[in-house]
Amino acid sequence: MNRMRENEKKEQPKRAAKPARLPQGFIAVLNGSFLTRENVLRNMPFILFCAALMLVYIAYGYHTERVVRELERTGAALKEQRAEYITVRAELEKQEQQSQVAGRIGELGLRESRVPPLKIAVAEDQLDDTRDP
Repeated sequence: MNRMRENEKKEQPKRAAKPARLPQGFIAVLNGSFLTRENVLRNMPFILFCAALMLVYIAYGYHTERVVRELERTGAALKEQRAEYITVRAELEKQEQQSQVAGRIGELGLRESRVPPLKIAVAEDQLDDTRDP
């Protein structure tokens, strides 16, 4: 009995597969005939507006990429300048040390004073006498 059912299943003819058909709208887009329809012609200003927006969007993307590259370049230059500033500042602080200054003025024939400075006190009534008339 099972064999009979199997034979029946095998004997049934299979349906032939339909060839794949492209939708009419897709074909109209491919051959360009959709551009001649009245609806498309009526909406042509809107279509052109959308195309212009796409161009502006693409241009904005290029502009943004250029700005980002410039920011990265400027950031790298800033890091380099900051490193140079720190190096120069460290050298200047080293040269401003008292021992370094004393060594350099010794080459000029000057020497460092070991006597602390004195404060000169002048009375206010003597101030008038010291001024030039």
